[in-house]
Amino acid sequence: MRVDSSVLVVADTSCKPEDAEEFGRVLQEFARACRTEPGCLSYEVFRSLDAPERCVSLERYADEAAFAAHRASDHFREIGLGKVMPLVVARDVRIYDAPQDVPPAG
Repeated sequence: MRVDSSVLVVADTSCKPEDAEEFGRVLQEFARACRTEPGCLSYEVFRSLDAPERCVSLERYADEAAFAAHRASDHFREIGLGKVMPLVVARDVRIYDAPQDVPPAG
């Protein structure tokens, strides 16, 4: 990864339909905690309009070290692994290099 790159994480997760409200609540709790990290540039959670048990999180970290610190944090362990993951029935997590110097299209 280049030095002038941030890390973008796209996490598409689903729970059982009967757990949708709790799932949304703990994802928002997790997002609020993650936004306090010095290297977290943004963390947004989106719920599907058609399937409320499905959410997509878009996370951006300053660099690989910030992403590693995120995964080593207490709230990652306590909320992410302890509250979110027990509700997850399916997930697709993709991690991208997000260069800072990409010119706009057009």
